[in-house]
Amino acid sequence: MSLLTAQLPEWLETCLDSQVAILGSGKSGIGVKALIEKLGGNALLYDEGEHVGEERLFDDSSATAAGLVVCSPGFQRDHVWIERARQNGCRVIPEFDLGASLWQGPLIAVTGTNGKTTLTSFLQEAFSHTGIESFAVGNIGKPLCGLLAEDCNPEAIAVCEISSFQSEQIGELKADHVLWTNFDQDHLDRHGSMPAYFRSKYRLVANARNDSLFVDSSVYDYGFGIGLDLPKAAIVTSNHSAAELGLRGSVFETEPEKSTYLMARALWLSLELDESLLVEAAHLFEKAPHRMQYLGEKEGIRFWDDSKATNFHAVLGGLKRFEKPVVWLGGGESKGGDIEDFARRIAPKLKYASLIGKTAIQLSKALNRDRIETTIHDSLEEAVSKAFATAALEDNIVFSPGFASFDMFENYVQRGEAFRKAIDCL
Repeated sequence: MSLLTAQLPEWLETCLDSQVAILGSGKSGIGVKALIEKLGGNALLYDEGEHVGEERLFDDSSATAAGLVVCSPGFQRDHVWIERARQNGCRVIPEFDLGASLWQGPLIAVTGTNGKTTLTSFLQEAFSHTGIESFAVGNIGKPLCGLLAEDCNPEAIAVCEISSFQSEQIGELKADHVLWTNFDQDHLDRHGSMPAYFRSKYRLVANARNDSLFVDSSVYDYGFGIGLDLPKAAIVTSNHSAAELGLRGSVFETEPEKSTYLMARALWLSLELDESLLVEAAHLFEKAPHRMQYLGEKEGIRFWDDSKATNFHAVLGGLKRFEKPVVWLGGGESKGGDIEDFARRIAPKLKYASLIGKTAIQLSKALNRDRIETTIHDSLEEAVSKAFATAALEDNIVFSPGFASFDMFENYVQRGEAFRKAIDCL
C-alpha cells in the first residue's frame, strides 16, 4: 500500500466505490483523472467544449451514476451541471479540495489580485535553495492533483497559487499558512461585485488550519470595510530600503516586486529560517516573462513588456517604478471594472496612450477627459508603431494592457510575444 492510499479520508474512500465525474478537461481535470485512477477509482471527463476522446456532456444519467463530482476552476458554483450534481445527491468539490485532502505536508496558500505567481515561484525556489523539498502548484500551472498522481513526496511543502476561481468553493483545503498579496478590482465579470470577489478569497482565511496569516494593507482595509475579521498583526509592513534588505541588483529592488519579497520574508522569518539564504535566493530568482520585463531600447527609447497585467491594480503597481510619464499601450477585453476610475488613476503617469481592443474607445474618451492624447488601433503592431513615433529620447514605452487578452489573442503570453515581434519590426 502506498503512502498516498494509506491516508485516504473516509469520505473519499466511500466515493471511490462509485463513478467520479470530472467537470472540465483542462489541466486540472486531467490531473484529477490521473489521481483518481491512481487511487483505483473510475473517472470520466465531462466538458462543454469540442468533444474529443472520452469527453462528454454531464446529463441526468451521468449525475445519477456519479458519487463524487470534481469541478475545474472554470465552472461557477451556479453552473447548471453543478446544480444537477447536487440535486442528484452527489458530493461536489473543486479540484484543490481533492488534492488538499491527500496532501500530508505543509500547505501554503498564496492568493491576491496580483503578484501570486511571482511569490509562489520565489518561495518554492527559496525553499529549494535552503534544501527544503517543496513544489509550486495550482494556478501557476501544475494542479495539486496532477502532482499527487506522479511519484512525488506528499509530505513536502506545497506552495499553492490559488485564484478566486479556485477558492470560491473550497471546503477541504485547510492551509497551514495564508499569504494574501493585495486586493483590488478584478474578475467582476465572474463574481459580480467587489465584496463577492473578496469573500471568494477570504474562504482561504476562514478555512485555514491555524492563524499563520500575512496580508497587504489593502486586504485588511477592504476586509474591515465589509465587516470581515482580519487581525492587524497580519499586515506585512517594512520601513527597510532595498539596500537595507540586501535586494540591490535583484528583481525585488523596486516595486511592486519589493512588496512581494516582503510577503515572502514575513513567512520566512515566522518559520525561523535563515534570512541570508532568502536574500541569496532573491538574487538568483528570475521572474517569468511578460511581467514588467525590460526588453531593451531602440534609438534611446526603452521598451517594457507587462502583458501579464490583466487588471487595473497590476498596471498601477507597475507604473510606480517610472519617475516620469510613460508612453502607454493598453486596452483589451473588459473584466467588469470601472474604466472611468481606472483612467483617472493612471492619467498622471501617462504622456500618451496607444490603445487596442474592445475597451479602446471607452478608454480613449476617459483619458481624453484627463487631457491625455490617445489613438485607437486595429492591431497591436499599429499601436507599437504609433507609440514609437510619438516617443522621445529616453521615454519608456510600456505595454501594460490592464485587461484580458481574449478579444485579440489566445492568452497574455501570445499577446506579449506579439508585442516583442512588433518591436523587432520597427
